[in-house]
Amino acid sequence: MIIRKAFKYKLKTTPDIEQKCAMMAGCCRLVWNKALAMNLYRLENKQPILWYNELSFWLTFWKSTENLAFLKQTHSQPLQQTLKNLDKAFKDGFDKNQPNKRIPKFKRKGQHDSFRYPQGFKLEGNRVFLPKIGWVGFFSSRELEGTPKNITVVREANVWHISVQVEMEV
Repeated sequence: MIIRKAFKYKLKTTPDIEQKCAMMAGCCRLVWNKALAMNLYRLENKQPILWYNELSFWLTFWKSTENLAFLKQTHSQPLQQTLKNLDKAFKDGFDKNQPNKRIPKFKRKGQHDSFRYPQGFKLEGNRVFLPKIGWVGFFSSRELEGTPKNITVVREANVWHISVQVEMEV
């Protein structure tokens, strides 16, 4: 049987790496809040909400505008993953079988700062390559088992961690 399991490690960061991670998390938060605001506006005006495919068009449009051009400095996959997470949150909010239905909420700075790389990362010994951030060391507290599928970078109590989701045979 194949299962997915996560391994969490503390990152060895420098101020430069922490700034890049904070910028990446901030850009993901901005994309989430802008897309959520668009969909809530559409709901108020009785229009159909925008799903992932339409929102990804808006993401490329936002990158081409002058006041949001800084989004080009971040890797595209965490931003796209943020839109996929919002899409899933809306689907769960309107699902009649979900016991805790609710509309997604806006994200605030400093709370749940995170972003996910579905691919493009590299693991090598006790360091990880994060696109647009670079090689970052981590405290390898236990051996990584299985095939890495994605990496989530999270800030908890002003310390950055990675959570590596792996697929393994049991």
